[in-house]
Amino acid sequence: MLSMLHITRLLAVPTEELVEAAKADPVLLGVLIGVGVLAALFFVFGIFKHFFKTAVFAGLLSAGVWYWYFNIR
Repeated sequence: MLSMLHITRLLAVPTEELVEAAKADPVLLGVLIGVGVLAALFFVFGIFKHFFKTAVFAGLLSAGVWYWYFNIR
């Protein structure tokens, strides 16, 4: 069975080689920047979507509580 140390060694990426490759190839650099920007936009979109779902849930819960309160009075 592989230990966590062995797994991290297998997944280790030589960052210096990647940096040099990106510096040498402007197309690769553009692709990496584009993917990074898209990932950041999707992350922000996911946060706003989560807040929207929370706001809708809180609004529905609040409306349900007020409806229940005024029906038992």
